[in-house]
Amino acid sequence: MFQFLQKCKSVMLCEKKKKTQTANMTKGVDNVFFVSDMNLDCRRTTSEDGRSQTCHTIQRERRVTFADIDELHNRFGIPLPMRDVGTPECKEEKRIQLTTVSYINRNCAKLKKPAETVRDDKSMTDGSVIGNVNVVGAYGGAVKRHITKDYLHEVTFGKKGSEVGEFQDATCITYVTSGHVLVTDMINATIQICTRDGDTSVLYKSEEICEPWATCLTQNGDIALTSRRRRLVLIMSIDGDIKWSFGEGFFQSPSGVCVDNAGHFIITDEVANRVTMHDCNGQFIKCIGNSNNKGQQFNSPRYVCISPKGNIYVSDSGNHCVKIFDDNGTYIRSIGKFGKRDGELKSPYGVCSDTLGRVIVADHYNSRVSMFTPDGAFVCHVVDGSVGVVHPKGLTLSPDMYLYVSSGHLKACEIKVFKLRHQSPNIVTCV
Repeated sequence: MFQFLQKCKSVMLCEKKKKTQTANMTKGVDNVFFVSDMNLDCRRTTSEDGRSQTCHTIQRERRVTFADIDELHNRFGIPLPMRDVGTPECKEEKRIQLTTVSYINRNCAKLKKPAETVRDDKSMTDGSVIGNVNVVGAYGGAVKRHITKDYLHEVTFGKKGSEVGEFQDATCITYVTSGHVLVTDMINATIQICTRDGDTSVLYKSEEICEPWATCLTQNGDIALTSRRRRLVLIMSIDGDIKWSFGEGFFQSPSGVCVDNAGHFIITDEVANRVTMHDCNGQFIKCIGNSNNKGQQFNSPRYVCISPKGNIYVSDSGNHCVKIFDDNGTYIRSIGKFGKRDGELKSPYGVCSDTLGRVIVADHYNSRVSMFTPDGAFVCHVVDGSVGVVHPKGLTLSPDMYLYVSSGHLKACEIKVFKLRHQSPNIVTCV
């Protein structure tokens, strides 16, 4: 890397007309610069209009940035160097095919020590293709990108993009273990395993993962994900092997997914306006609720979760409420109604539960996350726009009270992590 940057200090400046511009050099259409591999004094070139010009090698004062390297790569095909993480194995590894900038520490925080992965398996960090899913891992540690800390107990990571650690639309967050979460990106068609501090340790990408909306963990430790484009549910191992799928020809637009205490899959279908229960083999069991009862009808149900007692929480976005059912799918009550006052919702998205069974829901168009008791009483707004939450989508709560929220103005391109605490029996706030 050091030798490459040394070469970037020597650039060619094209002479236009009879004057050589040597000060305040900027990139542009007329003055195109490129890396000189040989220390030449001058070179004859031909401009676009056919005139012969002389280019001189000069020393550039300002520091060469990674933006310059990208420019050189895009225009002249100069290979980008891999980051040397200090181990002989890393120097000998081939570059990951999925992205050429995975290991360049560009515009981001410094790399941390190797993060604890979900499983101690070399297959998660060798950057290989396992089964039919590209599993990309950082050699010698995880890649941290675009981290900001507004205050001690709040972390924001990710930004709009298609590289490792970036998101186009993070529709779902699923807690895994040891501070790791699965972040589902529908537009990029990827799933990333991220730590609480924003490190991306594993990225899953495959043609079979098409418009994924939500994920959950099965009782066997596999990943179940809904594919809206393919209209089915995929079951994938943590190593990236596609095991099996179900629901093809049955779902119209599968969205939310969760697994209850009996191992049954609960799937929300946003277009068909129904929530269904399937056994551990994907066989249909029954529909949740009674479609003949107006109070139990769904209108764009998007997310679903299971409470500690086994109750089913469904965010019914079109009806601006959260519907609660018991473990058999029998309707109990609805929480919330359309509005912006306390206890009211505007198109709820992600939903999860704490250890007491209280409902935590992403109030999408009110740009806040609200909490309700299992009986439907409003508790508080956990976070809102004052801490940068805008149009929240996916969310999850870890056992140690860390709340993960994906948000963004048009699309959810960043993840915010808040440490929560109980201020009083009825109030939960950020630390």
